Amino acid sequence: MNVMEQAKRLRAAMDNAAIVLTDEQAVFSRELYPKWDELIGQTVELGFRFRYNDALYRTLQKSYTFAEHYAPSAGTESLFARIDEAHAGTAEDPIPYEGNMALEEGMHYIQGGVVYRCIWSTGIPVYHPLSELVGLYVEVVS
Repeated sequence: MNVMEQAKRLRAAMDNAAIVLTDEQAVFSRELYPKWDELIGQTVELGFRFRYNDALYRTLQKSYTFAEHYAPSAGTESLFARIDEAHAGTAEDPIPYEGNMALEEGMHYIQGGVVYRCIWSTGIPVYHPLSELVGLYVEVVS
């Protein structure tokens, strides 16, 4: 077996391993997942994980074809959700909020140095700054 064949087998093994990881494990194994710009034109299933700007995301559509003009950002909340399982969501260990995240009631988030507590689950990913969601979905903690 030549080096190229070995590399292809190794890549396939890594891809298979990445599929079975939990979100919490996946966050610490980001390098196993393809970058967004490498996926343009490819169609994937619901829950497919990928990297964008050093963050890990998952697709939210049953079948999604990556398009160059639909990178994770404001306006793509129905397409992608950012994965951040590395924080407890407590006041002492709030989840960093960067948009494209569903907010869960009782969990704490931090953005711009301000800690917020979710008072009403969004049910779907939202992208607005948390400061704009005060009184609707979050309250300021500190």
